[in-house]
This record gives sequence, structure tokens and C-alpha cells, in this order.
Amino acid sequence: MDIKVFDFEISPKLLIDSKMNNYEINIDDKYENGYSRVVTENGSCKVAFIKDTFNNNNYNLHPEYQRRIRWSEQKRSKLIESLIINIPIPPIFLYEYDFDKYEVMDGLQRLSAIIDYYGNKYKLTGLVEWGELNGMYYSDLPEKIKEGIGRRQIQTITLLKESANNLDSADRIKRLVFERLNTGGIKLNGQEIRNALFAGNGNKMCNELSKHKLFRKLWGIAEVNEDSFLDDQEYEDDDTLLKNNLYKRMGDVELVLRFFSMRFFNDFNTPLDEFLDNTLINLNSYSNLELKLLKNVFCKSIDNAYKLFLDKAFCFYKGNRWGNAIKMIYDPMMQVLSQYSLDNITTNAENNIKKLADFYNNNLKLFDGKHQSKDDIKDRIDEISKFIIGIIK
Repeated sequence: MDIKVFDFEISPKLLIDSKMNNYEINIDDKYENGYSRVVTENGSCKVAFIKDTFNNNNYNLHPEYQRRIRWSEQKRSKLIESLIINIPIPPIFLYEYDFDKYEVMDGLQRLSAIIDYYGNKYKLTGLVEWGELNGMYYSDLPEKIKEGIGRRQIQTITLLKESANNLDSADRIKRLVFERLNTGGIKLNGQEIRNALFAGNGNKMCNELSKHKLFRKLWGIAEVNEDSFLDDQEYEDDDTLLKNNLYKRMGDVELVLRFFSMRFFNDFNTPLDEFLDNTLINLNSYSNLELKLLKNVFCKSIDNAYKLFLDKAFCFYKGNRWGNAIKMIYDPMMQVLSQYSLDNITTNAENNIKKLADFYNNNLKLFDGKHQSKDDIKDRIDEISKFIIGIIK
């Protein structure tokens, strides 16, 4: 089965090929012209003023490249204890995206821990040096301790607007710095790096589609109300959601990106991460109207999947039992369902699920996880296509 794509869609392979012919540049000219050289400014902010300083329209605490991993209350408490003891805290890195307008590149967890503690959002836990403070909210602390915390200073390093002379250069510079800042600690996975380095409307669309209710239902990701540690920010910060590893490490956003990537599965002959990278770069180049068309295709495919198979749409059946949703089913199933409109189709989902179980029992080798070549992907798409046609005809 060939996947029909829009005329405006660009294969990731074309971008990969263009990289092979990258331009040459004189090294001396590159340095003299200030290529990838940042202009910084050092400063500091007293802890007592952090909430008022950063909780205003001049600061964006949630730029796209911030990942979803959130500190535990014990780790947040350790930061507060460090302030009491006066242990040096790593600096906050800011990017001046417009004159006197900043976004937090690195240090969001530290800022939110301080802001939330001042707002009595959590109590101290797991402290050793100051164990007598365990169980205390900020309002419970002795006045001397409050004063001691408040007089500490957090260092800031700001990448000034002068670091770049155009938007493309600005994006490259801040993503480069972000990547270097996040080489330690918890290792970022492919999608977290992708989210950081390739911001744009295509990336925003993938993040938005990852919140689709049926998509979350089919992948077992909890639906929650959006909340925040700041009154004027929308940020999903629910404990149940953040305990889901697929959501926590942005695996849900990668699943959305995979859908658009696999529309060109015939061109898939490079490492998957590179193929996904270039898919996202291409998505970022599309117009709002083009992205809207792609968004509708994704939503239609998810709706079709649930209409036909309910919560078993992306699950594998083996040994008389259903497993969890898996990518090996999701990829071909979504591509096939993207080619059909089921608006006028009446179907019995329970009967479809029984037929789907039989289909997998008859095609165990094709879905055993050992066959992952481009030809194998095509075979799965072809077989699922035949099966779907048999159901909806």
C-alpha cells in the first residue's frame, strides 16, 4: 500500500541529501565574523525577590526546549537546605530574546522550587543537616531561617540579544548553548533533544497533538487539568501524569512525530533519530494552513483507530491475551487509517477486536519484533491494509 501525502510535504530524505552538499566556509572568516560566539552578562538576584522578579511578563519560564522532568519534593527540599547552609547554587541561564525580555534556558527547576516554597506549595522533607525543619512549609519556618534564605543570592548568566543578528542565528545560538548546558545530569533522549534544538510551529503542533484525548487514552496517558506553580502560566504539572514514563520523557510527542515521519517510510534508510530530526525540521518549514491539514489527518487517524478497535487499537494479541500499545502496531495502523474516511461507516468494535486478535494469531511472525527493516514495515502496512478493507467494505 502506498501512502498518499500532500504535494507540499517534503521527504526527510531530501533534507538528509542536501546536508551531503553542505557549503564550505573559510575558518578564519568564520571566526572573525563572530560565528556561534555569544555575548553574555553576569548578574544576581536575592532569593527573597525571585518570585516578584520572575513572575512577570518580562520572563518566560516555559520556553519550548524545557523538558518535562520535574524534581521530587525531596530534591526541592535539598535546594532550600543548600540556601540555608549557603552552599553555592549553579547559576540560572537566561536568553534575551527581545530587549529586556527573557526566557529561562537552564534553571527552571531551581526557580520553581524556590517560588513554590515561598508560596507554601510543599513542605520540606528528607533533610539531614537541618532535619528539624522536615515537615515545615515556608510559613512554618522561624523568622531567622526565613531571613537567612531570603538574603542568599542566585547568580544569573544572560545571553544577550547581541549574540545573534537574525532569528535563525538566535535560534541556533540558544539551542547550541542549551545542548551544552544539558550534557550532564539525566541524559536527554532523542525527543527531548529534538524538542530543544528544533523549535517551531511544527514542533508546537506535535506537542499539541500529544494532548489529543483519544491519543492519550490509547497510550494509557492520564488526562489532567492544566495547572502551574505560577498563576499566569499554563503548565501540566500533575503527579499522576509525570509518573508516566511515556509522558515524562516526551515519548508521546515522539509518537506524534513518528506518524508524520512514517508517511515517507519508503525513504527510511537512515538511523531513526536522524529521520525523525529531519521530519521535524520539515514540519517547522510548513505554513499554518499546511500544518492544519496535517493535524486533521492525524486526528482523523486516531478517531478511526478508536472507532474500529476502541482501546485495543495499538495493542498486540498473543497467547490469548492483549498486551499494551506498542509502536510496531501504531506505526502501520495509523498509516493505513490515515488513508480512509470512516464518517459514514457503521461498525461493531467488539466484533472488530475479535477479528483483530485472529489477525495477529495468523501473522505472529510479522509482529514478533525481530523484523524491523523497511520491507518489514511495508509488509505490516500491506497486511493491516487488507485487514482494514475487509472490515469496512
